[in-house]
Amino acid sequence: MAKHSLIPRSAYAGKCIVLTTKHAKSIAIAPPFFEKLNAGVLEYVVDTDQLGTFSGEVDRRGNAIECAREKCDLAFDQLGDTVEFALASEGSFGPHPFIPFLPCDHEILYFIDRRHDFHLHVSHVSEKTNYRKESINSLEELLKFADAVQFPSHALILRPSGSETKTPIFKGINCQQELEKAFEECMKQSAKGNVWVETDMRAQFNPSRMAVINELAEKLVDRLAAHCPTCDTPGWGKVRAESGLPCQWCKSETKMTSHEIFSCAKCSYEEMHKSPHGLLYADPGSCEFCNP
Repeated sequence: MAKHSLIPRSAYAGKCIVLTTKHAKSIAIAPPFFEKLNAGVLEYVVDTDQLGTFSGEVDRRGNAIECAREKCDLAFDQLGDTVEFALASEGSFGPHPFIPFLPCDHEILYFIDRRHDFHLHVSHVSEKTNYRKESINSLEELLKFADAVQFPSHALILRPSGSETKTPIFKGINCQQELEKAFEECMKQSAKGNVWVETDMRAQFNPSRMAVINELAEKLVDRLAAHCPTCDTPGWGKVRAESGLPCQWCKSETKMTSHEIFSCAKCSYEEMHKSPHGLLYADPGSCEFCNP
């Protein structure tokens, strides 16, 4: 049985969450924190490009989770003990892990709570992205590319020759006059007679990415609004799903989810919950033995 509540709900009501960012991500993150937790999100503007850039001028140190945590640490290190709660976002883009040839946006939010002494990160993979890059050699090809990736609401990056070119690089292009001017300059400096164009994936230049970050912020807020049944720490929620739902015919384990594991962000307490679809058995069509 759960203990009597030790922490007022919401545990973050009236509190300030410090968001380390250079790219205006509070636009996507702040609303869920205010609406569901009655908490404010304050941007701490730092040159996070020093930790890595999508356009490749600076390689990211470590993986996305490590980078997001390092952003949180910047707030603690530079602002001192007055900061109790730090938050950071990190994204990466590439092929979808399960759907070949489909680009995806993999977002991570990392949260550190010094008051209740825990770290929590959540992630989300979404196909809702305009992520794309290409080598082109004519203005006609460039305009076709721009139209396909929702330009000018979504900005572009141009550089001469190829993706490895560090300079010159034209970023945040969001009007046609600027686009054509950058193309002309890149063609002049291109050693191969072509121009490299890619979508600008920085959040403030990419509304599609902002929308995905907002979806993930909703997920994080739901976790922070839920408390552990034993220690009452915020951050309770689903951490993984386990497959093995038995086939209705042969009772062999299938790849369908049989149950989900909920866990505390601080203590070691876990609970096993039935899968959300509520099925006791899997359809034989999903069984490797009955439908090989």
